[in-house]
Amino acid sequence: MLACNPKGNADTERFMRTLKEELVWINEWTSPTVFFEALNKWIEHYNSSYLHSTLGYMPPEKFESEFNQKLHTKTILKRAC
Repeated sequence: MLACNPKGNADTERFMRTLKEELVWINEWTSPTVFFEALNKWIEHYNSSYLHSTLGYMPPEKFESEFNQKLHTKTILKRAC
């Protein structure tokens, strides 16, 4: 059961801490609209440019793209056998 795993929420908690440290806590928000616009930009930056050590210092989008390409190539090679 995932709830019994001490690492279960670690990745999510780390993401939330990064979000708070880099966006939420350092700004004074004038409205929810301004906050959500900034949040969308931050998430876009995080997924496209933020380097992660656990992903081989690649941003999530690049890692996912390369992973899917490898998976696709592996699937094609299996079918050819």
